[in-house]
Amino acid sequence: MAYLFEQLETHRTITCEEDEWLLFLAAARSNGWDEEGTRYDFPYQVEEEFDSMTDYLYNLWMILHLSKEMFAWDGNYTEKRNQIVSDSDAYYLAQALTGARQLKDRDLLEFMEAGAFRICAT
Repeated sequence: MAYLFEQLETHRTITCEEDEWLLFLAAARSNGWDEEGTRYDFPYQVEEEFDSMTDYLYNLWMILHLSKEMFAWDGNYTEKRNQIVSDSDAYYLAQALTGARQLKDRDLLEFMEAGAFRICAT
C-alpha cells in the first residue's frame, strides 16, 4: 500500500509506493544519510482519535493508549502513524538521494527539500 506524505507547512501531499520508499531509505543510508529518526506527533494523534461525542472514560483510555505508543516509539520511517520527519532530517535525506540512480521520482526529492513532512496513517 502506498505511502502518503504531507508537508507540515503547506499541507501539500504526495504519494510513494511502499517498495519505492524502502528503496529510497536504503539508498540514502548507503549514501551516508545519518537519520535522526521520526517524531511521534502526540497532539496530532490525540486530535485524530478524540471524539467529544463518546464517553469520557473512553477518551481517557484512548489518551493513555496513545501515551503508551508515544513512549514506545522507535523513530522508524516505515510505519504509517502520522510521524514527523524533521526539517533537518528531510534536508539530509534529500541530499543523500540527490544523484541516486534509484530515485526516478524527482517530485519526491523536491517535496523532501521543502522541509518537514508527515508520514500519514492511511
